[in-house]
Amino acid sequence: MPIFTESNAIVRAVEAHLVQETDSTVPMVGYVKRLIWLPTKFLKMGIEEKLSGAFVWAFLSFAFMMLGAWFVNNAGVAKTEVANGVMFATMIVPLFLVVFPMPSTYGHSGVTQATVEFVVQHLQSRGFSRVKDIELLKKSLKPFEDRCRSRVNILKWLVGLLWAGFTYTYSKGIDHSIASLSDFMSFAFVSAFLLFGVIIAYLCVWGYDAAVDRLFRAIEFGCNDFCHLLETSSPTEG
Repeated sequence: MPIFTESNAIVRAVEAHLVQETDSTVPMVGYVKRLIWLPTKFLKMGIEEKLSGAFVWAFLSFAFMMLGAWFVNNAGVAKTEVANGVMFATMIVPLFLVVFPMPSTYGHSGVTQATVEFVVQHLQSRGFSRVKDIELLKKSLKPFEDRCRSRVNILKWLVGLLWAGFTYTYSKGIDHSIASLSDFMSFAFVSAFLLFGVIIAYLCVWGYDAAVDRLFRAIEFGCNDFCHLLETSSPTEG
């Protein structure tokens, strides 16, 4: 089988595995499924990956704020500069911990051992038996990943433009005097709508980025494991 065909096959197989779906044996059904249904689950997977960090930050923030409040009340420093410093620290420390975590907690890009084993089994089922063929497959996958990264970069620029549009609209609204309650409500509604749109766009783009990263890292980890399996079973081969 040509390496290009194998590259496309492994991408399709791992995509389906990550979203817990299977390819249909009917070509038309499989095409419609990949066009409509699978992208939704793929994006959902990436968004959940991104939101997991937000949940960790929210939990740590709540825990540190409660700890800070307990310290301020029990140390007798309420309504002092020390109290302000403590409360400020309880807001900064959780953010610091989430932004600079240990690499082992996120370096795998959400890839699990089960997914790595799936990739190994896929390569075995496709008849790969030499390390140099796996290395060639990895090289052939590089254009796939580059094309996906290029699209993600464009989408990030579009999100940046949306944010710029929001800040421009908001600043213009602030500059103009709001004479009545109806004007204020209109300004608040437009601002909230634009901000909501930016947040949704951000989650979708960065979620898609996380999903793409998990896909190609899973294939890479799986290929590396399979190469190790080949080398340990046949040390002189490859």
